Amino acid sequence: MNYKVVMLDFDGTTACTVPAIYHAAKRMLGLHGYEVEKEVVYKNFALALPFAFRCFSGDESIDDATIEQMIVEYNTIYKEESEKLVELFDGVVETLDHLTKAGVKVVITSNNVKPVLHRLTTNLGIAEYIDDIVSVEDVKNVKPAPDIALEVLRRYNISGKESLVVGDATLDMDMGREAGCHLCGVSFGSHTPEMLRERGARYIIDHFSEIEKIVLG
Repeated sequence: MNYKVVMLDFDGTTACTVPAIYHAAKRMLGLHGYEVEKEVVYKNFALALPFAFRCFSGDESIDDATIEQMIVEYNTIYKEESEKLVELFDGVVETLDHLTKAGVKVVITSNNVKPVLHRLTTNLGIAEYIDDIVSVEDVKNVKPAPDIALEVLRRYNISGKESLVVGDATLDMDMGREAGCHLCGVSFGSHTPEMLRERGARYIIDHFSEIEKIVLG
């Protein structure tokens, strides 16, 4: 199966961002009197920020106004202190280079926000390989809803079977499955291969470079 578009999750799939997320979340939530458990962050970092902060803090009652303030504080800490902790997974540059040279479109599909994704892909040296970014600003419902994947299919006028969703979390699989896409889970992110298979992953990879064989054959 050859795919025209690869929908690539960023956090936990393309780059190891969890130490950065944990640092910023722990610092920010600490300012509000919350303690943060590392294990909780590592299992749930793929959530969009409002859901993530309620999950990390263990407090579902945090009101929307406070969440908005938290997002501003978190993004400041992340930019000033955490981004230096972000690293690409092994094989990302070479794989993206091969995919783009073969004519495959690479789209970042993320619950993160565009300013952060643009900044990180630029700083990490992969922006030239990214054809598009579809994220929380572009849709009404974030992952695990199918909206982000459906928006990619619309933009590129392709069917789900012509696209491959690559992600580390069950919400990536849920998004892609509900949009009719083929699914590839990575074993080095937030959720186990068994969890990803249960949500419909056709492929499970242990190294980022394995995407190339799946996509190009």
